[in-house]
Amino acid sequence: MSFEPEFTKINLSSEKGALCEQLKVEVKTEISTDEVAEVLSISAFATVLENQVDNGAVDYGGKVIFYLSYVDTEGSLKKCECGSQFKGCIKDAIATDAHAYVTAKTVKCESDRSGVKLGVTAYVDVCVKLDGTVALDALAGGENLVVESDEITVLKGVGHKTLNFPVEEEFELNYAVEEVLSHSANAVITMVQCGVNCIIVDGEVILSAILLQKGGKSDIIKEVKTLPFRAEIECEDAMPNMQAVARVSEKSFKTDVSVDEENSKSTVFASVNLVFEGEAFTTDSVSVAKDAFSIEQEIELVKKETCYYKTCDLRSCSAVVTGRSAVNELPVGAIVLAVSGERAEVVSKKCEGEDTIVAGVLTATGYFRDGDGKVFVQTLETPFECSLGCAFECDVDLDIRALAKRAKLKIISLTEVEIESELCFTVYPAQKQNVCYVCEIKPLGEKRKNNATVSVYIPCEGEELWSLAKRLNVCPDSLMQTNPELQFPLTGKERIVVYRQK
Repeated sequence: MSFEPEFTKINLSSEKGALCEQLKVEVKTEISTDEVAEVLSISAFATVLENQVDNGAVDYGGKVIFYLSYVDTEGSLKKCECGSQFKGCIKDAIATDAHAYVTAKTVKCESDRSGVKLGVTAYVDVCVKLDGTVALDALAGGENLVVESDEITVLKGVGHKTLNFPVEEEFELNYAVEEVLSHSANAVITMVQCGVNCIIVDGEVILSAILLQKGGKSDIIKEVKTLPFRAEIECEDAMPNMQAVARVSEKSFKTDVSVDEENSKSTVFASVNLVFEGEAFTTDSVSVAKDAFSIEQEIELVKKETCYYKTCDLRSCSAVVTGRSAVNELPVGAIVLAVSGERAEVVSKKCEGEDTIVAGVLTATGYFRDGDGKVFVQTLETPFECSLGCAFECDVDLDIRALAKRAKLKIISLTEVEIESELCFTVYPAQKQNVCYVCEIKPLGEKRKNNATVSVYIPCEGEELWSLAKRLNVCPDSLMQTNPELQFPLTGKERIVVYRQK
């Protein structure tokens, strides 16, 4: 009697990997180098505006906006904003049949005063996270086949969805602003859930600005505002009982300041455009055959093993870290004015019991004033290690985004300062799962038949039901019907009775 196997196609979520490269973006400003006495600080905001995956390559494009503050030859503080477009292409075989999430992050900025016009340079790390699917043709059952199956839980995405989401805020300051020397906007997600036909994303935007105050000493003041948001990404297949994941990036940020000279007050209007990308998932249980045999036929099985990822719920947590940074020798009488450009980079993470420990590097720019009223800046850097206060299985891959905010500085000595900052972590966990499955069956001919009506066998110690049934060429259910007293794993002292119909 021939057997007829039945195969089923299963699509499993797969993290194909990450690709990264660094770009050098250069811009010539309109500022004559003869006008610049000292460059105080340079920061750059990099954003990706488009990307496309095609034939093993990721093409992307975006822009870099530079924020430059400097002292001119007359001793006045000035600022400059300029920008440049960038394009790139990362080629790799893994960038095939995948979805790309592309981010850009400025890691270093420099100024160049060697030419007629002041030049600025940003080094931008472009990272591509590639998600795809693994397609399996797996044995599911079949006529005249005895199959050992595993039930696996898979998440099926209903498609990536995007949303452009503007956030605007107006707030008053009780002093007159001369200039906005630099500003930044950083969004952090705290919760993602599915609603009816939408993916709901909660979080907050941290707006930060370094402001030059009008009057007397022209103090430099840092203002930080936190704006909560709730965004709803349209997704017609989403329902409240489904899982979802979302990411956010900042595409543009603007500030406008109006000053009431008479009352020495200012009104700041800030707007930031956020772009969300989300996906909702249905949960299915799929039966996959990991072994099989035929009572009538000798067969050869071809097996494969692959891995896939189960997206877990996003986690959000925060921690305050403190560290010390060496500085170029400060002048006696120097004071801290403000700190800007806080940035946290996660270097490592590890499981420790019921906790997850994250280590990295915190960088920032400190604004100082010496005893003569001269403003100067220094770049600060310190390592950190902190607890996330939540546990993950050690086989879970953690994609962690860290955001530093509300940094404070304290002068410890003329060569050392202390930095304190709150770090907000958004954790995207994905659990790696392995599945072994039968992908092909080859017939080898009919089995030699046992003519005995009743047979008695002595099993091997530690043997399980499936291995015993396969060795004896009997269906597991039939074996248990005739030997209901068996308890697995076996001790090796049992007597197994097999009845065969004639």
